Amino acid sequence: MEDFVREKRILWIRRIILFFISILILRAFYLQVIRGSIYQYQSEQNHIRQIPINPPRGLISDRHGKILADNRPTYSLFVIPFDFQKNPIDSTILNQILGITPDQIQKSIQEASNHPFLPIRLVRDMDFAMLSRFEENSHDLPGMFYEVEALRTYTSGSLAAHVLGYVGEVDPIELSGKESLYNFGDIIGKAGVEKQVNLTLWGKRGYRYVEVDVRGRQVGHFEGMRDIPPQPGKDVRLTIDYPLQCLAEKLLKNEVGTLIAMNPQNGEILAMASKPDFQPGNFALGFSHSQWDSLRSHPQNPLLHRAIQAQLPPGSTFKLVTAAAGLKQGVIHLSDTVRCQGSFQLGKRWFDCWKTEGHGSVDFSSAIKVSCNVYFYQMNLKTGLKPWAEMAKCFGFGKPTLIDLPGEEQGILPNQSYLDEKYGANQWSRGVLCNLAVGQGDILVTPIQMVLMTAIIAQKGSCALPRIILGGSQQKSTSTYSNIELFNRDKFLSDKYFQLIQNGMFRVVNEGGGTGLAAHVPNISICGKTGTAENPRGEPHSWFIGFGPKEEAEIAVAVVIEHGGSGGGKAASSAGQFLQHYFEKR
Repeated sequence: MEDFVREKRILWIRRIILFFISILILRAFYLQVIRGSIYQYQSEQNHIRQIPINPPRGLISDRHGKILADNRPTYSLFVIPFDFQKNPIDSTILNQILGITPDQIQKSIQEASNHPFLPIRLVRDMDFAMLSRFEENSHDLPGMFYEVEALRTYTSGSLAAHVLGYVGEVDPIELSGKESLYNFGDIIGKAGVEKQVNLTLWGKRGYRYVEVDVRGRQVGHFEGMRDIPPQPGKDVRLTIDYPLQCLAEKLLKNEVGTLIAMNPQNGEILAMASKPDFQPGNFALGFSHSQWDSLRSHPQNPLLHRAIQAQLPPGSTFKLVTAAAGLKQGVIHLSDTVRCQGSFQLGKRWFDCWKTEGHGSVDFSSAIKVSCNVYFYQMNLKTGLKPWAEMAKCFGFGKPTLIDLPGEEQGILPNQSYLDEKYGANQWSRGVLCNLAVGQGDILVTPIQMVLMTAIIAQKGSCALPRIILGGSQQKSTSTYSNIELFNRDKFLSDKYFQLIQNGMFRVVNEGGGTGLAAHVPNISICGKTGTAENPRGEPHSWFIGFGPKEEAEIAVAVVIEHGGSGGGKAASSAGQFLQHYFEKR
C-alpha cells in the first residue's frame, strides 16, 4: 500500500513538473517564434538605431537657369520618443540648454505616438550658441541628437511666392494613406510648384546606423551595416522669365491684384505676379500657431494665389465674348449702328452706360473701342442666354484651364440651369442678359481664364494650354483647345470674326477715344480691352487684357487691380509699361 501511494505521488510530481516544463516551452516558443521578430527589433533598437536622412530637394529655376528655390545646410535637433519617455530629463536642464520645456516635447511626441523609434524634429535651424550648449551637455540629454539638414531657401525673397509655393512638415492626413511615402516629420511641398511636382523634387531617403547606450545616447557609428546615402531630388525649370517676373511684381507694388503674361503660341507663362504675397522661406523654418493664424486672418489674404484662385466679375473685358456670340448668331451686322444716350430702358428698368452723356451712334468696331454698354446690352438681348453661355464655354470659362499648379478655381459661368436653380425656374428676367453682356451679375472669372481668352483671340482659336513647368515628365500637353472638350473649332468662330474682334481691340489702344490708350506701345500694334468691374464692397476692380503684335502675337497679358477704379487707368497703365519693357528687351 505504501509503495502504491509513493508511486502515485511520484506520478503527480512528474505530471506537475511536465506541466510547468510545457508552459516554459510554450512561452519560449511564443517569445522566440511568434513574437521573436518584434522583440528582436526592439532589442536591436536598444543598441542600433536607423536614422533616416532626408534628401535635399531639387532646385527650382526660371527658364534661363536663374535659381529661385535653393537649399542651405542647417542643424536640426531631434528626439527619439522611446528614449525620452524612458529617461525623463530635468526641466531646468532643458530650459537652460535648449530653451524648451518637457511639455513642449511631450506634445510633439503625442503627435507621433505611433512612431516611438522615429526621430522627431524639435528645433530647426539651431544657432551656434544652442549647438554649443547641446554638445557640452549631450550626456544629460538622452535620446536627443542633432543632424545636418538641407533647409529650403528662396533666393529672391517673396518673388513669385505663389508660383513657387512653400514647404512644411507632413500632416496626419498626408500620412494616413496606405501608400504614403512619407515619415512623420518629413518636409514636403504644401503649395505652388513645390506641391505640384513634390515627388520630382523629393528625391529618395537615405539612412545611417548608429550605436546607442542603454539611455539612448549615441556612442558612435555602427560598423555592422553600411549607410545608405540619400538621393537628391531632380531639378525643375519653370517657364517664368526672371526679369519679367521682377517687373510684374514691381508694377503691382502696394496693390492688391495680379499680372499674368503668357506666350499664346505655346502656352508658356512668362510672368505671374500676385499681390499681396508672403515670404515662403518662413514656412520652411516653421510657423507658430499665432503666426499662422495672423497670416490666414489678414484682411487682404496674402495666401490667396489671385492669378488662379481669385474669382471676380470681369466687367467690360467680357464684351468680347458677347461680341463673339453675336457674330456667331448673326445678330451683329457691321453696318448697323446703335444710338447710345447714356442709358437703355428694358421694361421698367434702366441700364446705364459708363459714359453718362452717351456715346452717340456706335457700330460694332467703335462699340469695342469706346466700350459702349448700351450697344452690348442690345446685342445680348438679341443673342440670348444659351448662345452666349456656349460661346463663353468655348473661350474656357466655367472650367479650370488645367494649368500645372494646384488649387485652381473655375469661376462661375451662368447658364439656364444655373439661373433656374438660383432664382427659380424661369423666374429671372431678361435684364440678366444685360448684366452678363458687360461682365456683371452672376459671372465670375479667374485671371488665368482671362489671359487664356486673350490668347485664343490672338491665335484666332488655336491656343495651347497654359503651363508653368518647362520640359520633363511634368510638362502639360501643348495640344490646342480644338483637341479637347472645351473647344471645338467647328462650332467656334471663323478667322474673319476673330479678325473683326482684333480690329476693335486695336482701336481700344491706338486710336483717340479708345479706353486703353494707357497701354499704347510705340511702333508695336498692341490690341487690348479695358474693364471696370463694379464691386459691392468698394471701388470697382480695374481690368486690362491685351496682346501684341497684332500681326503675329507673341505675348498676351491680363492685369486686374482690385478696387483699382477704371480699367483704363491703373490696369491699362501697368500693362502698357510691362509690354513696352518686354518689346524693348526682347
